[in-house]
Amino acid sequence: MNRVLGALKATYNFFSGDAILLGAAVLAFAVGWLLAHPLNAPDAVVAVVFVAIIVASLFVTLRREIAGRPRQR
Repeated sequence: MNRVLGALKATYNFFSGDAILLGAAVLAFAVGWLLAHPLNAPDAVVAVVFVAIIVASLFVTLRREIAGRPRQR
């Protein structure tokens, strides 16, 4: 069991290292697929929504990192 958990941790750290970014990437792909296939949305709309989700997750992660660090003067 420890080898399985170790492999999962290594994979997680390799691909993302941050749960918000990993979750947002999965969400962006799922929403993109839903927009593209069942709803037949234009490709431009799918691309804008996909990029918006990724950028929003980067913003959230950056805000969390900034809030977690003490200010140095």
